[in-house]
Amino acid sequence: MGKINVNGVDLYYEEMGQGEPVMLLNGIFMSTKSWYPESGVLSKKYRVIVHDFRGQWQSEKPEGKYTFEMHADDLYQLVKKLNLSGINLIGTSYGGEVAMTFAIKYGELLKSLAIITSVSEIDLRLKITAERWKNAVKTSSSKIFINEWLGDTYSENFLENNLEAIYPKLVEAFKIFDFKAGEKLVDCFLSLYKNPLTPDLHKITAPTAVIAAELDILKPPVYSRIINNRIKNSEFHIIQNSGHAAVIEKPEEINTILLGFLTKQK
Repeated sequence: MGKINVNGVDLYYEEMGQGEPVMLLNGIFMSTKSWYPESGVLSKKYRVIVHDFRGQWQSEKPEGKYTFEMHADDLYQLVKKLNLSGINLIGTSYGGEVAMTFAIKYGELLKSLAIITSVSEIDLRLKITAERWKNAVKTSSSKIFINEWLGDTYSENFLENNLEAIYPKLVEAFKIFDFKAGEKLVDCFLSLYKNPLTPDLHKITAPTAVIAAELDILKPPVYSRIINNRIKNSEFHIIQNSGHAAVIEKPEEINTILLGFLTKQK
């Protein structure tokens, strides 16, 4: 683990395991720690790399706006500096949107692609939700901010069983969150409203798994179906009884799907 400079920005990354490279891309407010239920399992068979995007947690937060192409270009340079090829790229939510951007632009580097609870376009409802998150970011209050997105991100059942345990940890963690950078990450996501990825998804040729969550109210399965329908020969999976943060709510099911999918790429 450590930092590596790509495109003039210091990115925090971690590596574990040996074998074919598997890269896990964060959701918008996730960190590398959020992947531990998956990375710990996948690293028993693969070389797993996780990193924070520019603007996230332990990575540098440069001035200026962030774009999905910028994140994809950062990832390209990270791949080159780590001397990787034949990458199995997995992204959830915002990370899935970065992964699709990367696959469109640098598809020759991919062995496979997995997209979890992500979108390739934004309708008006989701745009309004993201703008509501942006308003919460602007308060620079960790409690106000968390309260705004918590119900959108997790299923009701998960919150009922885990809220008392996770809420204090979230409040503590987000005390060091960079709200200015967070606002720019939301702006990057909002760019999909006028500049969707959907028209370019046909350019993705790597074997692809598209994973949706049954109870996802933030990015419902209909968005995953759009991706699945536009990427030729992609396979579709749905995680039952899970909200948007399926990688946190249902890591066992996610791992089962990913391991099965990756094994087929041998």
